[in-house]
Amino acid sequence: MKVLIPYNANWVRLVREGLEDSVEVVQSDRALESMLKIGGDAEIIVSGRVTGDFIHAAHRLRMIQAFGAGVDKIDLEAVAERGGVLVCNSHTNAAEVAEYAIGLLLAAAKNIVLSDRTMRNSDWTHRWGGPIPNIELRGKKCLLLGLGNIGLEIAKRLQGFDVEINAITRSGTTKYKGIVENVSSYHTMNPLIESADFIILALPLTHETKGLVNDDFLSHMKSTSIIVNVSRGAIINEGALYRALKNYQIGGAAIDVWWDYPSRNEQTHTPPSRRFPFHELDNIIVTPHRAAYSKTTLFEQVNFVIENIKRFVRGEVPHNIVDLSRGY
Repeated sequence: MKVLIPYNANWVRLVREGLEDSVEVVQSDRALESMLKIGGDAEIIVSGRVTGDFIHAAHRLRMIQAFGAGVDKIDLEAVAERGGVLVCNSHTNAAEVAEYAIGLLLAAAKNIVLSDRTMRNSDWTHRWGGPIPNIELRGKKCLLLGLGNIGLEIAKRLQGFDVEINAITRSGTTKYKGIVENVSSYHTMNPLIESADFIILALPLTHETKGLVNDDFLSHMKSTSIIVNVSRGAIINEGALYRALKNYQIGGAAIDVWWDYPSRNEQTHTPPSRRFPFHELDNIIVTPHRAAYSKTTLFEQVNFVIENIKRFVRGEVPHNIVDLSRGY
């Protein structure tokens, strides 16, 4: 059996060592021509980015395994059209993303980044008694959009801050009754938005969630509310968020995921957005999609991929098969 990995050599080496001699592991770059030339006859591809062109052309393809949780860069419609191909993701990064989300929330609520930036310029304006007091988490309401693996890990960690935790899920229900107080669906979420002091996005990008946070959504938020996004950029309407921040319609934002990403050659000279100058605003924290990045997470992701491929090779049902109709 042949496994294609269009990633750097280090990732390929780790997977190859873990699989030993059970399969043939080959490496390509991410260009379609390279992927088809080297792995067009592969039964398995390990990647979170797989185009419809590859899916239709790779005649022996039977499994797509993503390193992370997101599968929005895999053409699931092509998978459905093709038939006979499993798509699997990994939730090993949930705890690390949850920690990072809490870190972003605290940084925004306590004005840590702004205070650091000004004090580096010998400006003590934001000392005790300054113009922007910290926001306390205790006694507040936090709304989670999404209560899957990452959302659940966030909720567990929020319990220690004495906050009321509410959630919005696709179905409007949850099995985690002991963790969240109230649950709504996308269609009945406005009351929870209006009462929330903090909103954290931890849901997949699907046809239903794309642009979910739009002008109307933001209009229901308190003027002091903070929104944190560690899921996917496109869940928020970019222009709507910029206007809400620039006009101080909401209290602030902390964003780790974006609408467009630079190439490796552009990454040192590209602002967070090509369309809106978010980097000029003081009421937003911007980080470059690194919430899931830790040594432990990388190790666990590789091990999960290895073990899931082994299950597939042995004829067993692999873990985390994506529901194509839902997109996650």
